[in-house]
Amino acid sequence: MSTPLLRSLATGLLLGVAYPSGILPTWLSGWLALVALVPLLSAICSDRTMLPKLIHLYLGMAVFHGIANWWVGSYQEQTDPFLLASGIALMIGHPFFLLLPWATLVYIRKRLSLSATLLSSPFVLTGFEWLHGQTDASYPWLSIGYSLIDTPLVQLADIVGVYGLGFFIATINAAVVAAIVWPSVRFRFVAAATLICTLWAVHGVLAAAAFDVDKQDQRQGRPLNVALMQSNDNPWVKWTSPVQQADRTRSFSDARLDSLQSLGAVDLVVWPETAIPFPIRHSEYATQWSDILQWTSRRSISLLSGLSDLYVYPRDSAPASARMSQADPSLRFDFFNAAGLISDAGFDVHYKTCLTPFAERLPFADQLVFAQSWFQWGVGISSWGKGASRTPLTLRRDSEEYKIGTIICIESIYPDMVRDLVRNGATMLCVITNDAWYNGTPGPRQHHHIARMRAIEQRRWLFRCALSGVTGIIAPDGTSVKELPEVTSGALVGNVYNVHTTSLYAKFGDVIPMLSSAFTLVAIGMAGYAGLTLRRKQPQLSTTSQSTPTSTSL
Repeated sequence: MSTPLLRSLATGLLLGVAYPSGILPTWLSGWLALVALVPLLSAICSDRTMLPKLIHLYLGMAVFHGIANWWVGSYQEQTDPFLLASGIALMIGHPFFLLLPWATLVYIRKRLSLSATLLSSPFVLTGFEWLHGQTDASYPWLSIGYSLIDTPLVQLADIVGVYGLGFFIATINAAVVAAIVWPSVRFRFVAAATLICTLWAVHGVLAAAAFDVDKQDQRQGRPLNVALMQSNDNPWVKWTSPVQQADRTRSFSDARLDSLQSLGAVDLVVWPETAIPFPIRHSEYATQWSDILQWTSRRSISLLSGLSDLYVYPRDSAPASARMSQADPSLRFDFFNAAGLISDAGFDVHYKTCLTPFAERLPFADQLVFAQSWFQWGVGISSWGKGASRTPLTLRRDSEEYKIGTIICIESIYPDMVRDLVRNGATMLCVITNDAWYNGTPGPRQHHHIARMRAIEQRRWLFRCALSGVTGIIAPDGTSVKELPEVTSGALVGNVYNVHTTSLYAKFGDVIPMLSSAFTLVAIGMAGYAGLTLRRKQPQLSTTSQSTPTSTSL
């Protein structure tokens, strides 16, 4: 495996297998991440005349994406052509984003020393991974830290977050490469890497024990008894008869609640993303809205459901991308992918703030208004509005108050979004999602693993309701306490608890990746300056060599 291409492909393969892609058990595959970067990083740290080319990097990252994320196109019989095309476009385009840190390391290696390249590698890899999740067009699904989800190492996430885990992974890989390229001091690097991993694992074991689900100190106050409804409906068909779909979900819930009466009173019923796939609060659907309110009252329950919600902006306050009323052009509005809470206190709502690029909303839509109509697909409501606030939904039962940080589908892959909910007071987390587009693929399970990471980072109980799975309850240490089988219909009832303590990650956020981004800019600047200095010296050296007299032998 001496060529740069083979080494790049090897790293792509190892990253794909290390990620929770279903090839190996996650408790085993996660450890591969600690050496997955070694082949490509060692190629960059070898002879400057044999550095990987961009095509090598692209192909390696295409292998990574292909193994871990091949399912995004939703290759099902009823798949909408736009969704399929989006998946193919992501398959082609995403490797370009993944190769950027590696191309940067090649740039640094060409101009700076081997030691500078190795030292900067954890910062460059982490900085770019973090930046990859900071814009409307971002898709940080494949963050390398998720590879550790079923290892003791993952428990460090409540301090450093998933990007910080990636930094430590990159550091271990850099130490291994240093041991390879500097044989004279190999023992020091191997010992250092071993010591870091050992301490890291010991911390994980101790942290997991401290947050064990049986520990009473994590169960603060009256539990909230939730009933999570997994109706396993066809995700394509539900949009063809939206009102009937909501009625079916309510009937399904009635049957399940009746069968679960022996488990005691339920406080909160949860329906998945867009379980009410029409703007039920609009005056056009007053009858349906009244029916839902009467149903929750009759059942003496609260309901948290995904729904479509219509919002009319106050005059002169609408974003540029807002829809315009045909009857009154001065009236601007949007449909939002929303989560609504119906309780004794009334109605509370969260609007989705991170939308799937292109599938749910054109990235930078307020700046690219003219192009919005180009990206509308044939299922559901295209071009959703973008929520502006991240405030938990408040539920009161008896004397207890629950601040539910509600996360809609892909919002869960953005650590900062969930952190904002906790910083704004969330004492527990809820994910509602529709992953049925990807039934039979690793996608729904990967999405569940990502929710587990959010629970660990924030040290919060998390309950997750999905249309076809994975529906379940997750403890603050990331343990899946209860689950329903995937692609089945059923209801899961269980307790979740308020947690009022705040993790270090919730307090300080992504300090490591932010510093890594700054360090990366410095490294790029130093490499650029070194290259410019070298180019300036070359003509002088050439001139000096031409003017120097040479001796001849007689």
